[in-house]
Amino acid sequence: MMATQSITTHRLDVLRLALTGAITAAVVFALCWLGTLVPFSSPTHAYIRLFTPAEISSDAALAPGLCWSFLFGGLSGAVLAIVYNILGPLGRK
Repeated sequence: MMATQSITTHRLDVLRLALTGAITAAVVFALCWLGTLVPFSSPTHAYIRLFTPAEISSDAALAPGLCWSFLFGGLSGAVLAIVYNILGPLGRK
């Protein structure tokens, strides 16, 4: 008897990864915004500047920055899942 080998390709759920990316990016933004309250946390400023032109430690930076960061994270997560799923056949032997 000959054994057959079944190879399946794992597919990522696009919505799940988009939400994961969105929530993660928003949390990172919020942590960076909180980091502006610490005098020696200058690296957080660059991340905040990606999403808002407002003064980095202001309330005006928080709301739009969170929204744009959330959207960017969602887009990044969705693109990552789609590309991963498209490249799935390359993992087959």
